Amino acid sequence: MEPDEKFDEQILSLIAEAVPKKYKKAGITKDMRLLADLGIDSLGIAALVFRLEEMYGISVDDIDFGAGLGQMRTVGDAIAMSRKFILRAKTAN
Repeated sequence: MEPDEKFDEQILSLIAEAVPKKYKKAGITKDMRLLADLGIDSLGIAALVFRLEEMYGISVDDIDFGAGLGQMRTVGDAIAMSRKFILRAKTAN
């Protein structure tokens, strides 16, 4: 498995953990919408960020999420944004 694929799988797993019970589905795809398809609201997105911090041992305190989090609409967006957050956090340290 390629490193990017492994990363994507890890983020998909985090997203699956954040999905409320009534939205649980057999499989999550990158084109699914976080809120409409999976029921993940802004609080769920914040929880994902905290899980990223724990999983990768990073601190995202210094990162301005404002514009970035507002752009996250799909699972694919969340994966891409997670990658950016981790890269920024690692280069900031």
